[in-house]
Amino acid sequence: MVEDQPLCRLGVRMALTSSNFGCVLEGEVETVREAVSFIEQRGRDIDLILLDYVLPDGTGKEVIDAVKRMGLDLKIVMLSGETGGATVQQLLDSGINGFMSKSVRPEEIATILASVMQGHDFVTADTAHLHRDVKSDLEILNSLTRREMDIISLCAAGKTAKQIAEELNISAHTVENHKDKIFTKLGVKSTSELILYAFRVGLVS
Repeated sequence: MVEDQPLCRLGVRMALTSSNFGCVLEGEVETVREAVSFIEQRGRDIDLILLDYVLPDGTGKEVIDAVKRMGLDLKIVMLSGETGGATVQQLLDSGINGFMSKSVRPEEIATILASVMQGHDFVTADTAHLHRDVKSDLEILNSLTRREMDIISLCAAGKTAKQIAEELNISAHTVENHKDKIFTKLGVKSTSELILYAFRVGLVS
């Protein structure tokens, strides 16, 4: 299990223990780095990875990519409350076997994992809802200009308006004007909300 929130790990552990799934939890790690290291050492001993998306040093996508590079035949189920439709679709396209929202009921976790181990892919959201979210996210992203995308990336990198202005060779006032337009398009009210949105839909990683 790759999850940085101790309470969430405890909840999953208790849910699996109280079920008749019959699995053995081989290890728990909190970061991308720890996950990759564990998989390098123990990848042949595990069948399934339960993976959070937003981790302290990166995203679950990096763990998925590492598993692919190692050529391991592992089931991967994402358990996250941080991703939007476009990101979920991207993860499904990358080859994960299931996606569970963190709002899933504890008693459902073992049933879902057992289903995945039997070869059935699983997504907690219904297909119509997922596609609707994806369409909405993509329509918003397609409305952004190249300059607006650059500013979002620099905001996510922690740059101030002054630093962004210097890097793009424009005035700080122009940067703020661009940010106002971005806020309107994305439906956010602050730079912090902008950054969270960008990570949620996979615009930055």
